[in-house]
Amino acid sequence: MKTDTNLFQIQKLTLDDFNGGSSVQKSGGDGFETFFDAAMGLYNETNVYQLEAEQMQIDYVTGKTDDIIALNMAQSRATSALQFTTQVTSKVLNAYQEIMRMQI
Repeated sequence: MKTDTNLFQIQKLTLDDFNGGSSVQKSGGDGFETFFDAAMGLYNETNVYQLEAEQMQIDYVTGKTDDIIALNMAQSRATSALQFTTQVTSKVLNAYQEIMRMQI
């Protein structure tokens, strides 16, 4: 599942690039680009799962398929991906707000 891969990339980024701040300074902004690419990949995968579930639902309603189990699995996968994406977005926004509240 690609969502797991992106989660591992984000975890790897967190451990490697933000551990003590030394790697971020060496990379010259490369850490943010990697994080941004992983986040956009997460959003794109969520969109793909949503579109697949929608297409399967249309196919089921129009009679092109009668596989209700595949439809339920696609809808569950899309729901899980959306919930995961929402949680990651919420955590990132909360971290940003905490950083903005810090006094220098």
